Amino acid sequence: MKPKNLSVALITTALAVGLVSCGSDEPTSPAPTTAPSTTATPAAVSVFGEDSTDILFKIHQRNAVAIIEAVEERGGTPEQAVAALLAAQAETSWRSGLSLPAPATAIADIYGWRFAYNIGADSTDAVRAATYTFMDNAADMDVDMGDPVAYALAVQRADTREYVEDKRFYTNGETATSEYAKAQPIAEAAYAELRNAQ
Repeated sequence: MKPKNLSVALITTALAVGLVSCGSDEPTSPAPTTAPSTTATPAAVSVFGEDSTDILFKIHQRNAVAIIEAVEERGGTPEQAVAALLAAQAETSWRSGLSLPAPATAIADIYGWRFAYNIGADSTDAVRAATYTFMDNAADMDVDMGDPVAYALAVQRADTREYVEDKRFYTNGETATSEYAKAQPIAEAAYAELRNAQ
């Protein structure tokens, strides 16, 4: 083949390839692929803490379970269970058997009352007994359960032992209402966590 003919053949071939490429609907390069995400969704932290092996985690969770079960044993509603959790969180942070504020020398049940049961102060039996009393106080309540703080405080104040706020919240200007309001989201989260786990 003559060089002139070879040049024409090469030019013609190049033009044909170029025209085919320009007229094609197919992409000339592969579509980029999205790499799968390797970021794991963070696990929800329990309302009882980050470490489920921690002793306080176990105590708080165990006592919260006992409160809910005791309310349910008495035919209580979820709203009453939240109110009981709320009162116990606000008063003792779900710990039975803590020392009462000075000058008192006694210990408290989980709702902040002077401990008067003939059972272990830090046992779930003590938590249940105190919750039964809470439910006894709630039996004749005519308070809207739509406001958990107001309801829980009304139940506590209905107790015949006389709820004296200054003997419970006084060190930094806290009030029962402020402490119960702080406890509300914690109590609601605990109830949701424990009941959704079933």
